[in-house]
Amino acid sequence: MSLVQPSHPQTLASAVADSLVVAADPQAPESSIFYWERGRPYTRAVVDAVRDVDDVEVRRLAEALLADTRNPRAYAALHRALTALAAAPPSDKVAALFAHGWRAESNCRLGSHLGALYGTRPVRRWASFEELRTLPPGPPPGDPARAQILVVVPFRDRTPDRTRLRNLLACLASLRDQSAPREEYRVLVVEADTEPRSQQVIEPYADDYLWVHKDGLFNKSWAVNVGVVNAPGDPEVVCILDADVLADRDFVARNARRFNRPGTMGHLSYRDMWCLDAESTAYAIEQRLAQGSAQVDPDRLRAFVLRRPPGCCVWVRRSAFLRIDGMDERFEGWGGEDNDFSYRMDTNSAFDSYDDPLLHMYHPSSALLRADGELINAHIPALTWRAETPIGDPKRFVDGPAPASYDGEVRLATQVMTGITEREASSA
Repeated sequence: MSLVQPSHPQTLASAVADSLVVAADPQAPESSIFYWERGRPYTRAVVDAVRDVDDVEVRRLAEALLADTRNPRAYAALHRALTALAAAPPSDKVAALFAHGWRAESNCRLGSHLGALYGTRPVRRWASFEELRTLPPGPPPGDPARAQILVVVPFRDRTPDRTRLRNLLACLASLRDQSAPREEYRVLVVEADTEPRSQQVIEPYADDYLWVHKDGLFNKSWAVNVGVVNAPGDPEVVCILDADVLADRDFVARNARRFNRPGTMGHLSYRDMWCLDAESTAYAIEQRLAQGSAQVDPDRLRAFVLRRPPGCCVWVRRSAFLRIDGMDERFEGWGGEDNDFSYRMDTNSAFDSYDDPLLHMYHPSSALLRADGELINAHIPALTWRAETPIGDPKRFVDGPAPASYDGEVRLATQVMTGITEREASSA
């Protein structure tokens, strides 16, 4: 028996089956192209090992799952067969299969969740923000002076289908339906764009709305800083929340209570982030908002699981945020700013992490990569942010976007993913 590799048959079966889904599903790299690419050698090794295993039925069931990764029945059938195989004395090829499965599970930051009831109650609505506008906005906010908690949601959506705006409205509606006293928290949306593109849609659902002029790439760090510095009132605690998060009913109260612990200056509320597919997003909105459930049933969801990602939901004391000059405003475009902020919080503060559920609603990827596959902000050294002017200046980009900090070739991550998935399919 190994001290570092589990022997429980169901654990080993899950490691193999989940790795096959991550290797074969075209949505896996869309959830996180970086995590997927770094884990690809390990998941491909599992695919090769299962095709070489000396069990005809396992090979057949594995091919069925590889061909239809969205099918809970195909997943369950393979999982049962693998569990039985793991419980018996293994052949060399079986032992190799489970060793590769656990190696992939241990070295990949992208996992898979396929609920047993996924797809059994498909939801045919909530694809557009217009449908979300039929939901009541919820109770209005109280006096800003009484609110001890500020939730800042940075936002921009220029996409034709406005999927991100749909997600934002669902996020805001979930924040209006909270167990925490309404006067204890306020929600501010900062729209950073060349015009207040979504103001009329957002304002009924947000406690406060702020438009700031920003052309060029989206600058999340600056938008967050603008919100923290310019929000009404004098909040003690700030939550930096992505617009794609669907919050459960106890989200605010549970995280606020954590600041009652002595020495607490901030925390990540989650360990893993569930990136829902489009169908699961519609179901989650239906159950959480239309049906008024406190949380969403995971058995009905399909998601790719990002392990220990930073930044989608961060809670900090405002004093700790200001002490490190907020988020690094040099970051333009997608990627890197959340890591840097978490590093600096962890270096300068007592910074915790918890294991709450975190549901990320689906939207097409807009990640930009350099030609070498790295983030466009990869050249910015971590832990080096020192603001030379006051942070969160709403007029910083009125005269135009900042000079590009990286002026080389860039491409959409979806372009990279298309080439990858085509090559994967041809080699299968």
